[in-house]
Amino acid sequence: MPVFVAAIGGMLINIVATLAGRVLVALGIAVITFTGVNASLSWMKSQALSSIGMLPPEVIGMLGTMKVGVSISIVTSAITARLILNGISGDTFKRWVHT
Repeated sequence: MPVFVAAIGGMLINIVATLAGRVLVALGIAVITFTGVNASLSWMKSQALSSIGMLPPEVIGMLGTMKVGVSISIVTSAITARLILNGISGDTFKRWVHT
């Protein structure tokens, strides 16, 4: 008897999940998964720092005095913190969207 109940329960869960998915798609609601977040952030930071490195020495000294490298790190950290608050897990995060 428990096997029979488990089979019916599994079938009902499958039907409800399929029906709920179809209703959400019909309403224009979807989930988007973003991957490669860590690679994108590290690429952005390295591009910013390498662009600064190609400037003349006088400008690099001025930017060093203004702590531009520190500000790039702060902005990158703020973006990372925001992604964590949005629900990033590992290298991906999911977001509900309305189409």
